[in-house]
This record gives sequence, structure tokens and C-alpha cells, in this order.
Amino acid sequence: MSCNGNAIFSAGLLTRWANLGDMKTSTIQSVSIFLFILPASVALAGDDVYFERISSGLANGVSADGTVVVGENNAGAFIWTLDGVTNIGESDAIAASADGSFIIGDTSSGPGNSAGRYEAGVWTIFGGLGRSGCDASLSSAYDISGDGQRCVGLGWDGCSASGFLWSASEGMFELPRIGTSSTRANTISGDGGVIGGWDQASNGSRRAAVWYENSKTGMWDEFLPLEGTIGNAAGYGEVSGCNGDGSILVGSANGSGNSNSGAFVIREGEGFELLGLLPPEASPVTGGALDISADGEIVVGFQREGFGGGQSFRATIWTPESGYVDLKEYLNDLGAGISEAFTLAAAQSISEDGRVICGWGYEDAFFFQEAWVVVLPGEDVPCPADLNGDGMVGGADLGLLLAAWGTADPAADLNGSGSVDGGDLGLLLSAWGLCP
Repeated sequence: MSCNGNAIFSAGLLTRWANLGDMKTSTIQSVSIFLFILPASVALAGDDVYFERISSGLANGVSADGTVVVGENNAGAFIWTLDGVTNIGESDAIAASADGSFIIGDTSSGPGNSAGRYEAGVWTIFGGLGRSGCDASLSSAYDISGDGQRCVGLGWDGCSASGFLWSASEGMFELPRIGTSSTRANTISGDGGVIGGWDQASNGSRRAAVWYENSKTGMWDEFLPLEGTIGNAAGYGEVSGCNGDGSILVGSANGSGNSNSGAFVIREGEGFELLGLLPPEASPVTGGALDISADGEIVVGFQREGFGGGQSFRATIWTPESGYVDLKEYLNDLGAGISEAFTLAAAQSISEDGRVICGWGYEDAFFFQEAWVVVLPGEDVPCPADLNGDGMVGGADLGLLLAAWGTADPAADLNGSGSVDGGDLGLLLSAWGLCP
């Protein structure tokens, strides 16, 4: 998938997104977790758009395989699977590993509010970058690698804030910085070798930042990928997501005006592309990309317009065919049937294949958040050994193949050799079981 989910909008989204410290308010502390696994019948559907409003709260991240969505709501901390519901405690869930077996989130049961990792019923609490944090905050969670062994976020040493990398083997350490001010790590690639976020300039503005690991030394080097772009010489903005190997970065550019601000994509070997903003209906307007599919063909994000309680949001999507458009309109054109009263506010995360997207929305006021998930139509996965078309390869298919033995029956000639023989039998046996 992309970079395993995104936490730009998470618990108390306006506080986390706008403020440096991600300080926990009572509203934030009351938010919990849910884990949503798509029913098999939904995940396998190939022709229809599936859309569901999951619960109150936010859906923050999708696993690479699209089977797990993590988030937070007011019902308490829990995991939902096809086997039932299990309460897992703590404050929120932000992102999941590739198969959903590891979750990164925020905890409040230790000596302070801290990022942590959940696995098999146990939370590992990270702590902070120093002996104490700023007030009760020690660190905040933002993303996790595909194998679940590396996590990133924002850590505190007193009231000094820095982007961190945590691993099970080395614990937490501070990422290098170009300036003398704060940094934050928003996202990590699936392979764990690329980290994106921001580095604060001396004037207090955030500059998009990316850290690359030296595979020989294990050291990390920081770069400012937007520096020198048109209308944004200082490189203001932030990196919010990336694909699995970190070769494609997405985020928000904050240029000198609307014409050089908004969502961007940076593709290795191709450079910077500004997707921009949707035509705004109110001012001021900000927006950006939050996540991207593995092949870079689908980018999702958000747009925010207006001031204070009068703000409005729109989730966005970009594909080569559609361009940069409103996500709700895009989905309804595909037959999603999302009601006129419900606003898709932000698309937080997308699966590796681009079919599963999650985020949050609202009716009436954006304060009353609801988590949602959508599954886009996909091409049917070929299953040529399913000779009778029942969705699995089994004894009935073996019988049909043996009945055609020695003939040139194209339906049973799985390897196209011109004859149904041992080669076709081997292919059928290797595909035994449910079709993909």
C-alpha cells in the first residue's frame, strides 16, 4: 500500500493538525479506537462500489492489503474482526502494518500520554525523547512500517519537539534536523527506509521534509523536497504520505498563493507535480494529499475552507483519468449513493491496490465526525483452474479435468500446450482451494 495510513487528521483533528505539540485536550482523551475488517463478500466484490459509515469518530489508516482499517470513536477502545469485538484500551489507533497485525496509536495508561504499538493484546508504550515531556505529553503516534517494526511520530524532550523513529530493537531516537526548530515525522514507507514530515523554519513556518536511511551506515539524512519550487522557494508545506518503497511522496504545499499551494506529488525520476486545490467556495482555503496507492495512480486527501466554526471540508481524489476532483462526486458517479446530507471531509488513507479508502465525514457540523470506508470496483482476479465457476478449485474441477484428459479442450488446457495432461493437473493442484 501506501505509507500505512496517515495521521494528519486524527483525534481532535483541528488541534493535532494546527498545533505543534498535539497536546491532548479532554476531547482528545475521550476518543477511542476501532478496527474494521471488511467482510469477505465485500472485499471480493468486483463490480459495485461499497460505501459504509462505520461509526462516530474517524477512520485513520488502511493496511496495505486493504483488509484492516483503524481509527477512533467515543465507544471505547476495541478491535472488530469477523470473530467479534475485543477491547484493546488506550486513546486512539492511527495506522496499521501491512497485514494489520501491528497497530500504532496513542496511550494514556503510562506516566504520560505516549505513542505506543499494539500487538496480540499487548501495548508497548514508547515514552518520550527525554526524561519528561511538555505537560503530560511524551510523544504522539503518526505511522508504522509494513512489517510493524518501525514507528514514527512526534516526541518531546521537555517542551522541545522532534520527529522520532522507534524500533523494537533500538527504541526511540530523534531524527536529524536542518534547522534549529521543531520537526515531526508524519509517515514512513512500507519498507521502513523513507520518512516524511516537516522541519520548522526560523520564522515558524513548516517546510516539507523527507529523511532517507543510508543502507550501509544506518544513518539518516534530511532533505527539503519542495525547496525552490515555483512560488515556494523556501519549500513550505509538509510530506504526509508515500508509497511502499518511498519512491513517491505526497503532501501539502504552502506557496505564496492559491495557484502554487495545495496537494502535490513527487515521483522519483520525474520530480514535483502540483495537483493544487479544488475551486474554493470560501476563503481562506488550504488542502493537500494525505496518501497514495502503491503504483501512484490514485491520490487522496482533503480541502478545508473558511474560518472557525464556519469551516467546511471536502475529501479529494486524483487519478490520471479524472484529474483532481471532489471524492464524493467521484464516488457517486460510480454509483456509491452517498447521501446529499453527508459530507466526505477527508480521505485519510488508501490501500496498496487503491481499492479501499477510509476517512471521516459529517452531517451539519464538522464537530460531529463519522468514520467511513469505501471499496472501489476492481478487476476480477483470474482463476482458470476453477473449471465449474463456483469460486474455488476442488474435486469437481479435478473431475472435469480428468474427463477431458488427453483432449485439446481449451477450458481444461490450463497451460495452453494443446493437450490436457500432467502439466494441467499440476497447475490445478497448485491452485487448490478458494480462488483469490
